[in-house]
Amino acid sequence: MNGIFSFVFQTLLALTKNFMRYKHYEKCEAPICVEDFNLSYKDEVTWRPGEKVCQKGPFQKFQKKQTDINRWFKKGKFKNKDTAYTAHELETRSI
Repeated sequence: MNGIFSFVFQTLLALTKNFMRYKHYEKCEAPICVEDFNLSYKDEVTWRPGEKVCQKGPFQKFQKKQTDINRWFKKGKFKNKDTAYTAHELETRSI
């Protein structure tokens, strides 16, 4: 009986987490969203300076870099404004 309860509990917990993830992803307007169901989103989805940043916390390294770039972009101090970046590039490259 204990094994069945544990299985049901773990299944309900997983479903709840997926629902909460889906709920955020559906309303997030950022091109790169940390709740993306595409597991390769960090390498496949691109973001350009000036575009929205996912606000789901805690912030990952690429979100912090996006926030900094957008701050520089708004001040007119970011030079590569037409370049698209992936989350992986934002986390590993010096931009």
